[in-house]
Amino acid sequence: MIDRRTPRAGNLRWMMGCAFPLIIAIACAIFGTFFDTFLVARSQLYCLGDLSAGEKFAGFFWDLTRILLFPVISALSALVSLPFQLLARLPRLAGRIWLELILLALTIAVSAAGPVAMVLYDVATEGTPGDCVLPWWPSWLPA
Repeated sequence: MIDRRTPRAGNLRWMMGCAFPLIIAIACAIFGTFFDTFLVARSQLYCLGDLSAGEKFAGFFWDLTRILLFPVISALSALVSLPFQLLARLPRLAGRIWLELILLALTIAVSAAGPVAMVLYDVATEGTPGDCVLPWWPSWLPA
């Protein structure tokens, strides 16, 4: 006879905790790439005005590097966040809901930190050439 058990609540929380970084990595790889290129293009248009053909061609190659690099950054950020879920499975800490919620929040924050940092970096370096400062750019971030 095969012993089949239904998944326990702890196993479901474990699976959801491991699924969140995967979901965030996929969403950031797809939508984050387009959001990054959109923000950089808008900020370049604001700072430089109409772009010449050469600038558009150079921007095309920059976009290709971001299309290749953004999913890698998203996946690495999600991998770095997984040890937080391993902490929740330690024998002394297992079963404490409040601790699992804190570790899940840390997992989500670390999963999103890499793509968010990349967008901020790209807008600050590539999107604002020279001494141009965007009107919506926070004053506490370097321009």
